[in-house]
Parts: sequence; structure tokens; C-alpha cells
Amino acid sequence: MTRAKAILFDLDGTLVDSARGIHAALDEVLHTLTGDGCRIDEVRRWVGNGPEKLVERGLYSRGYEDDASLAHALFRDAYQRTLFQADVYPGVITGLSKLQRQGFKLACITNKSSHFTGRFLAELDLAPFFDRVLCGDEVERPKPDPQSLTQVCAEFSIEPIEAIMVGDSANDLEPAQAIGMPGIAVSYGYHGNVPLEQFGPLAICGDFDEVVDLCLAATKP
Repeated sequence: MTRAKAILFDLDGTLVDSARGIHAALDEVLHTLTGDGCRIDEVRRWVGNGPEKLVERGLYSRGYEDDASLAHALFRDAYQRTLFQADVYPGVITGLSKLQRQGFKLACITNKSSHFTGRFLAELDLAPFFDRVLCGDEVERPKPDPQSLTQVCAEFSIEPIEAIMVGDSANDLEPAQAIGMPGIAVSYGYHGNVPLEQFGPLAICGDFDEVVDLCLAATKP
């Protein structure tokens, strides 16, 4: 493959296990509106398309048929309080540092709202590693549409083949495949039991150290 110049990372489920905070917020919302909360394993299946879709999936699962706008507002308020209930996956800090020292351009492409993402990355000491952070509400068509990936490549003045997309789900790997960008899948995270092999990743890695080693190998001529 063409030598990689940039690595694009998904956030939730790839760099950070954020399910605890998301679950706490959504559980509160569902209890308030339906009288029935949710389990963390359900939240892990619902994450991936931004907060509005997450909330709507939760409401749908509980048979809630009213306007979802109140639920969205309640979730936004609740998640402000639970946002930092999250854990950076092992190896991520040292791995990003190693990739940065090797001269890669690094981007975080997430469907998480920009309202939360900046503070989230700063609190978890991830913000200094990224040359670009692009959130789902900052593009017209967020993942799984490839718009955000092609936009970051344009900003980095590279072609999609010169970047690698690293993610935990179809939302990350499908858009990369669509534009000819190599992908790396992680087997942990929130993939909803969708087989990631179908998107032709370079590899499916069991931990972040494997991701870093594969990215470094992709710089060799």
C-alpha cells in the first residue's frame, strides 16, 4: 500500500471506553420519560451515530412514541454531569505519542457532539495529540458517510490512500472502504456484533499496541 502520512481515529470505543458515562445519562433520561432504565450492554449496542440516534434508539426500545426533542434536551443536560465517567483504553496515550513523534498527522473523527468532545478530549489528556478533531455535528453528513474522512484528507493535503482509518465499527470502516482508504479495526469497542471482516481492514487488532505497530509498518516503503 501507499506509505501512510496520516492516521484518523474514531473516539468512543476505539480510544476511549465511554459507555459508563453515556449509560448513566441515558438511564436517567429513560427512567424519567418511560419509568424504565437501560443496561450498559444495550448502550454499547446503541452508540455510534451521535447522541440523537442513541437517545432515539433507547426511546424506541422502551416503546416511547412522543416527540423526542425533550429526551434530547434531558440527555444533553444529564451527559454534562456524567461525561467524564470514561476510561482511556490501555496503550492509547503512549501509542498516540509514538505515532506523533514519528511525524504522522493525527485526526479524531467522531460522531460525538462538538458540545462535549473538546472538553472530553482535554479531560482525558488526549487533546494535544490531534492536528484535527471533526465532530458529527460539524459536517452535513456524518459517519458512516465518508464526508468527514474526505474533508480531513483535503485539509491535510493528502489522498485517502495516504491515510488509515482506525475504528471499532462499521460506521468507521465502511466510509473508509468506500473511498479507498485503508482501515484498521479493533475487536474491542462497540461494533454491535457486526462482522468487521466484510469491510476489508488491514487487520483486526485486539489491543492498541497492535494498532500502533501496524501503523508504523505502513510507513515503510
